[in-house]
Amino acid sequence: MGAFFPNPVIGVAGIFALLLFSYLLFTTVITRKSSSKKKKAPEIGGARPFLGHLHLLGGPKPAHITLGNFADAYGPIFTFRLGMHPTLVVSNWEMAKECFTTNDKAFASRPRTLAAELLGYNFAMFGFSSYGPYWRHVRKIATLEVLSNYRLEKLRHVQESEIRASIKRLYELVVNIMINGRQF
Repeated sequence: MGAFFPNPVIGVAGIFALLLFSYLLFTTVITRKSSSKKKKAPEIGGARPFLGHLHLLGGPKPAHITLGNFADAYGPIFTFRLGMHPTLVVSNWEMAKECFTTNDKAFASRPRTLAAELLGYNFAMFGFSSYGPYWRHVRKIATLEVLSNYRLEKLRHVQESEIRASIKRLYELVVNIMINGRQF
């Protein structure tokens, strides 16, 4: 080391700088290769904090017309934000078919939110749990036991009595409003 660097500290610093440069170059090349493989759908601009693009959907035009205009401008697949959550919009039937047949497991899961955790007893409820073995087991129980034709026919009288009570209560509210002369 004495021939190249008169001071050993300079030699160690030079080797350290060379190793650091090599590491940074290597990680940059790896991240560029991995990011070039993952192409994201274009995201439309104009998102507001906390609201996302909801203000664009609440205009004078219906939401399906607005989304159709976005599809014309950004292509058949794009992302926008519903509140703070990114949402993928697919407006081409071939791509939608591929999403629901080839890549169905990637699209089957639900987002894990705090509300779903608290309301769903730590994601144990059928409507809040993510796709997986537990969800498939609970779905099987629900379709075979709770929602079977036999069980629905057996509980039909409960459903009819609840509907009858709801209609009776609604009728009483309307009659009460008409007698008192109040309007909504």
